[in-house]
Amino acid sequence: MNIFIIILCVICAIVALLFLIGIISMYFVFFYSPKFDREEPKPDKLMGKEFPRLVKETDAQTAMIKSTYAFESVCVTSDDGLKLYGDFYLNESATDKTIICVHGYNSCGYHDFSRMVEPILKNAYNCLLIDQRHYGKSEGKFTGFGMLECQDVLKWISLVNERFPGGKIVLYGVSMGAATVMQTSRLNPRSVVGIVEDCGFTSCREEFAATLKTVAHLPPFPLLNILSLLCRLFLKLDLNSDSRDCVATTKIPMLFVHGNADTFIPYKMCEECFEACKSQKQIKLYDGAGHAQSHFMHPEEYERDFFGFVEKVM
Repeated sequence: MNIFIIILCVICAIVALLFLIGIISMYFVFFYSPKFDREEPKPDKLMGKEFPRLVKETDAQTAMIKSTYAFESVCVTSDDGLKLYGDFYLNESATDKTIICVHGYNSCGYHDFSRMVEPILKNAYNCLLIDQRHYGKSEGKFTGFGMLECQDVLKWISLVNERFPGGKIVLYGVSMGAATVMQTSRLNPRSVVGIVEDCGFTSCREEFAATLKTVAHLPPFPLLNILSLLCRLFLKLDLNSDSRDCVATTKIPMLFVHGNADTFIPYKMCEECFEACKSQKQIKLYDGAGHAQSHFMHPEEYERDFFGFVEKVM
């Protein structure tokens, strides 16, 4: 009997410890926004050795864009009452064709897209940079990894539609932003004529499992099972929500792009989403490009592929 009680206590202690680790993990993944030194960025295991140069050049490009091109600060309100902010760069050519840029995890519109703003404007499109909930200037206590943000994107689409009735929109997402636009694709929103997803993931669960393996060399069980349960209970999020299911039902043409040296979100996820997609589609893998670095590593080729697709659908 004493042995049974000891065993039971040990099991309870292990379960309690795992739940504590799950709660801590949920906080750091969903609620916490880590800051890093943008003056002296360091190479990152997940982002690669080119990451410091990418950060510095992106910050310089952001300063240039803000000082060179006029923009309008805009705001929408999410279904759950959050104020979400963005900067709208209207083209001098007075076009009604707009590209909405949706950034990734622990980032903001400028950090992921400042290098693309000028090419977008020079190709005669409007450019809307948004800050997703919980990031940049926008409100929000935690991120939803695209599951909540896809509804927010509908608000941004409505803002553009009000500004340009009858206009055309392309959604352009990077990393978590790519997962966001894939989640949005299943909704087939009016006036969206194309979607570009750059290095998005299949599902949170599979992405977290890949990160656990890369960073900590740990198996997904049992931590991800506990994290999934906690997210369902407290955040109302399903980590199994799958981008493949979303693109399988969309009617919107899609361009899938990914770097084949991505160690954060494996490029196999891009290939799986491409295979699942039933609409008109294209795929492009960029040789030697790390996470969210395809444009950085291959700017001319990337822009040729990107605008070739956009011109077709617009």
